[in-house]
Amino acid sequence: MTTVGRLEALAGGWEAAADRRFLFARAYALMTTAMLARVEGGGFADPQWVHRLLDRFADYYFVVADPAVMTPEHPCPLVWTTAFDACQDEAAMPLQQVLLGINAHINHDLPLALADVLDDWEGLAEEIRTNRHEDHEAVNDVIIASIDLVQGSVVNEVMPILGVLDTLLGRLDEAVFTATVRSWREHAWDEAQQLLRCSTDDERAAVVDQIHHRALRWAEWIRSL
Repeated sequence: MTTVGRLEALAGGWEAAADRRFLFARAYALMTTAMLARVEGGGFADPQWVHRLLDRFADYYFVVADPAVMTPEHPCPLVWTTAFDACQDEAAMPLQQVLLGINAHINHDLPLALADVLDDWEGLAEEIRTNRHEDHEAVNDVIIASIDLVQGSVVNEVMPILGVLDTLLGRLDEAVFTATVRSWREHAWDEAQQLLRCSTDDERAAVVDQIHHRALRWAEWIRSL
């Protein structure tokens, strides 16, 4: 099954069970569809690398979304537990529930996935390094272009009043979201580079801990909205 197919299957099962984890899964499926369309349309300098990143990035989500995979030795990261717990909280707004998933996936999973697919970084020519970084930044354009689609077909379907607020706020909310995501993804790239420079398991563990705690701080802020 394709990545989008797996995401839609998760979303469908959760929606049928009235489990709001379906919100992020459906938003993720929409954005992944947009990403694949850009890959197929020649929108990236290194499409094979981007495709590899998309698959590896999704792997991190599919692992935490499957409780059978989680063990005491390999528990679900706390930032994802926070996101999933919020989906069972009737007081949490749908927008918060989606944002908590986006935060966990970008601020926690993305730097790890980037480090995985930049494992050949040391031996790459400068031109290829530049291309990969530019491709990483180009993903921002896809996310920005998908904002209204996600808000309109996922979040507002659950809570229509948010559509009214969106109209009243104009593009302000999209501008804030765009700036925030750009910042998150810049940090993810920098943290991936830190991981690549680690020479010992202890050094890597320290960077991973730093990544997790930054994601948790953002999760706490989103929950406070």
